[in-house]
Amino acid sequence: MRRAACLLFSAFFLAAIGAAAAGLKLEARLVWATNDEKGGPNCKPLDGDLAGKLHGMFKWKSYFEITNQLACIPVNKTRDIKMSAHCTLRVENLGGSRVEITCIGEGKEVQKWTDTLTPPKWLVFGGDCENNTAWFIGLRSNNPEPNKIISKN
Repeated sequence: MRRAACLLFSAFFLAAIGAAAAGLKLEARLVWATNDEKGGPNCKPLDGDLAGKLHGMFKWKSYFEITNQLACIPVNKTRDIKMSAHCTLRVENLGGSRVEITCIGEGKEVQKWTDTLTPPKWLVFGGDCENNTAWFIGLRSNNPEPNKIISKN
């Protein structure tokens, strides 16, 4: 019994080290918010849990996905994620699900902060646009949540 517990612990520990070494897997979505029913030619209606979060938090009737980007960022490394011709995210993996995010618009730093990404929750930030519209970026970790060991006594 002790040997089985030791093997289980070793397997869990090695899996955790492998996941950490693989880096932080991110999903980033650029979203346009409007009261119009139609989006532009490069827009598709936003669905899923991000759409539910935005509808619950903000006033707009429609949310359209402009881009959906995936990135893997090793610990202590930085990656630029191009969201549009006007917007780039610079994300640094600080380790332990902590990231430093810099939002760059038109080549200039717009926002910069540090946060923790906890799967499967979305981190959402954005700003106003013309004609009573807005832009949002949803960012989340796609790393699996750590397995929980349940002990039966």
